[in-house]
Amino acid sequence: MNFDFMQIISQIPVTTIIDYLGVTVGVVAGTMFAIDRKMDILGAASLGLVTGFGGGIIRDLLLQNQGIFFMEHPLVILASICISVTLSLARGHLVDFQKYIFHLDAFTMAWYVLAGASKSWFAGAGAVISVILGSVTAVGGGALRDICVGEVPRVFLPGRYYGVSSVVAAMFYVIPVELGAPQDISSILCVTAGFALTVLSDRFNWHTHGESRAECDHQEREHSK
Repeated sequence: MNFDFMQIISQIPVTTIIDYLGVTVGVVAGTMFAIDRKMDILGAASLGLVTGFGGGIIRDLLLQNQGIFFMEHPLVILASICISVTLSLARGHLVDFQKYIFHLDAFTMAWYVLAGASKSWFAGAGAVISVILGSVTAVGGGALRDICVGEVPRVFLPGRYYGVSSVVAAMFYVIPVELGAPQDISSILCVTAGFALTVLSDRFNWHTHGESRAECDHQEREHSK
């Protein structure tokens, strides 16, 4: 029996391959997040799964008739747990890797935009919904992860571009596809735009802004009356 690995890969839908890679990167990012907060193996595995699958679950629930990726690929769940456990046990050797968490998180976000936007597009959701679900897929897992550790989801806070980057990245996928560009070109543009904008916002201190200090002080004075 001849085993043609490339033939098997070619039979897997592109959106599924993107989901596989996205989950893997998300699980690593979530596990490193947990390790950075001194969590045990259970905590690391839990946050790895939440980060890896959270955004995709939200996307699939909103798409309704496309199936839930999390439930249709149990082997991916087991592989994700193995990745989290391995990283957690090897945490003593990952000290130097901690400084790359931000860049890993930025890449995870960008890849998940691609996973959400591409699946939505192939499902016939249209340009606007594909942009929205691409962004939701990107920030959903991280938001659920933050909630699990008792933090306000980063996407809702003023700071470096994150939610903004996810929307821009989704547009860099949907608009070229809408104009007839090849899928691989649109995918590269999407991931590159999302990652680059997030990293550049950190490098050049570009921030989104909430209320000004004066507005906060005014509200506090009004509340105290």
